[in-house]
Amino acid sequence: MKKSKTQLKIIDKLKSEIFNFKGIFFRNKDIISGEELVECEIVSKKTKKIFNDLKKLRKLNNIYYLWDYNNEFKRLIYAYKYNKKKILAKFISGLIKKEFYFILKKEKIDIVVSVPVSKKRKSERGFNQVDEILNYLEIKYCKIKRTKNTKKMASILDEEKRKKNIKGAFEISGGIDFSNKNILIVDDIVTTGATLKEIKNEILQSSKIKNLNIIVFCLAAAKEIKKDKGEI
Repeated sequence: MKKSKTQLKIIDKLKSEIFNFKGIFFRNKDIISGEELVECEIVSKKTKKIFNDLKKLRKLNNIYYLWDYNNEFKRLIYAYKYNKKKILAKFISGLIKKEFYFILKKEKIDIVVSVPVSKKRKSERGFNQVDEILNYLEIKYCKIKRTKNTKKMASILDEEKRKKNIKGAFEISGGIDFSNKNILIVDDIVTTGATLKEIKNEILQSSKIKNLNIIVFCLAAAKEIKKDKGEI
């Protein structure tokens, strides 16, 4: 059925309003300042400087990390994971590349293991945030299976409940041989370390070797793990 001129005008007006709505709410804005970015920018020069200035490679027992889990980092990771700004993986990988390769060399790493997200979270986000960063770093890594949808660890304050929540959540493929290897587990944030400990235990059980050298690298460490001075 042919549309009248009036109907066409209404449609054009609606299209224009939708376009303006997208322009207001989906502009490419800086994660810290909120200022509009030019088309090719991921973050502003000022924001890049902030993260470079705050970055410092530290080691807590067997955990390497670069940032404290502060307000700036929270904004970065929230935009990346929950606002689905997948391109931030490129920005993050550029920030951590030097330190990451330093760890690989220093610890003589043989196998890199990416911490998996559940099917539910991957479906919500569309990607695994750790995998994307490793892809930009052009690192070969092992994927392990997440066998159950756990509750968000940040929402569980009790340590024992955290352990129970994550227990049995991972499965190692029979094709991965961890024997006599130096292993690096990579995650975005370490809070209490419950998730990483469960992955470590699964690796030890699958390899049946008790003294494997397992190192952890996270982008940021929360105050809980630093307070407890825990080891993964």
